[in-house]
Amino acid sequence: MSQVRRVAWYRFRTTFGRRWPGYLAIVLLVGLIGGTAMASIAAARRTQASFATFLASTNPSDLSINVFPSNEATVSSVVSQMRAISKLHDVKRVESWVGPIGVPLGPNGVPQLGTRSGLTILGSVNGLGFNQDRAAVVEGRMADPARTNEFVTTAAGAASAGWHLGEVVPFGFYTASQINAPRFASGGIVPVVTVDAKLVGLVTLSDGVVQDQVDRFPTFALFTPALTKRLIDSDTAAFVFDYGLQLVHGVRDVPTVEREIAAVLPPGSDIQPHVTTETAARADRAIRPDSIALGVFGLIAALAALAIAGQAISRQLRQRQSDLEVLRALGAGPTTTMSDALIGTFGAVILSAVFAAGVAIALSPIGPIGPVRPVYPTRGIAEDWTVLGLGVGGVIVLLGTVAVVLAYRSAPHRVAGRRTRAPARRQVLAGAAAKSGLPAPVVVGVRFALEPAGSGGAVPVRSAFAGTALAVIVVAATITFGSGLHTLVSHPPLYGWNWTYALASETGPDVPPQAAALLGHDPDVVASSDATIADVQMDGQTVPVIFEALGSSVVPPILSGHVVETNREIVLGAATIQQLHTRVGGTVTVTYGSPKTAPFY
Repeated sequence: MSQVRRVAWYRFRTTFGRRWPGYLAIVLLVGLIGGTAMASIAAARRTQASFATFLASTNPSDLSINVFPSNEATVSSVVSQMRAISKLHDVKRVESWVGPIGVPLGPNGVPQLGTRSGLTILGSVNGLGFNQDRAAVVEGRMADPARTNEFVTTAAGAASAGWHLGEVVPFGFYTASQINAPRFASGGIVPVVTVDAKLVGLVTLSDGVVQDQVDRFPTFALFTPALTKRLIDSDTAAFVFDYGLQLVHGVRDVPTVEREIAAVLPPGSDIQPHVTTETAARADRAIRPDSIALGVFGLIAALAALAIAGQAISRQLRQRQSDLEVLRALGAGPTTTMSDALIGTFGAVILSAVFAAGVAIALSPIGPIGPVRPVYPTRGIAEDWTVLGLGVGGVIVLLGTVAVVLAYRSAPHRVAGRRTRAPARRQVLAGAAAKSGLPAPVVVGVRFALEPAGSGGAVPVRSAFAGTALAVIVVAATITFGSGLHTLVSHPPLYGWNWTYALASETGPDVPPQAAALLGHDPDVVASSDATIADVQMDGQTVPVIFEALGSSVVPPILSGHVVETNREIVLGAATIQQLHTRVGGTVTVTYGSPKTAPFY
């Protein structure tokens, strides 16, 4: 065996000068295409985990509670409610913001009520949006919590209001009695608090990163805790209170805390809980097509790299066939000829695997793609050691196996044996071309293209045909997948969104009845249905639901079973059925609120 190694090593050193271009071709082909495949698969994994990574960077709440008071309330009410919630046994921390009655002011202090349409004014009480559930800055910077004259909003909010970064906007904040006064709209009422606030940043919250167009409004403008403190000290009116709760045992405590909160808040308040894990689950489902597309592309590229590398290795081994026959004539055995063929090829395979890993690391900044990318906290070089390890190992093992098999089959002893045993192979296509009367150059070209390789024979191009076919398959598969994905995301009815427009209330859970009545007389509206979106307890788990009246004309599409026909029936999504371990025809127990919060129970 040592004699074999010495001969193989000697042969490698002396022939490297004329063989290195072939080795370099293997390294470059596998490194570039294989590295692209690894980078795509790593980007797919990074994309699928992107929202979870972003969410963790925001110091998220486990549970968010929206409270719409039943009676007129002031901003100062939030302090006592927040104190009561913080004393609950399973609550680790609670932060809040409040929706004061704030309006941009025009010339002479006239409220710009049109500017406020679709824009909710929020004031952080003790850091919600700044410390907990941190808003992600898309452009500009975050407002300074200690300054009263700075605020941020979303890109949609700035566009709807006509604001731009750096603009100073005058705001007025009012009491409940002031906004109901006849002179309010004309500017005859002096606000309790006025502030000239500078728009310093465009931001988004975690539930706005992956968002349908229907959910873009109402959006928000967020003011600092410093300004909210001034509003607490005044009699400023408020119409909504939002609380972000971090729980002692995480999501496990959600059902208990929801029941406890219903008991400590004022009777008649409309309470709308939202579990953060549900937002994350919806975002993951929305991102999944992007990650699947990247992963499929990576797998196709990996298969292409293996096929092309196999062809390059085969060509490299075939070029030295005459040398191996000389070695055999000099008395070299199969082991010696195989070692001579493999030592350089193995080195090229190992170098190509390392090069592919380097290419994958260099391309890692392409991930993640999709809606989370603008707010992703750690963009840049990222090493996915799982993908790199499996990729490098796979390249070495698979291509090494291919090289061994090809070297084994190309050993002169076995080639000679196959020639002796194999009958002459007829070229059907070449013969058919000759019989059909085609010109001689065509017949010769067909024979050269398809004739098997052999001593003194033409070099076959069947590998080129296979590569061309593979390239066509890759292009066709990519275009087909992209077309199907575009069709899906551009046709909402295909993924269950079978309505055209949604009308939501900015100040409460219900659309005013006057607006709902107008829809029934609008010739452009074919059908409409009232719906309330909330979270309920279903068999002990928090599940988002849509409440609709029996016989509603616009309902989610039914995949199995039938629409709701009685008050004791419910339609569930496929994922929810799996989550609750039930089936069509099964029974679930649904609870919303508590007796104390009637009629919201």
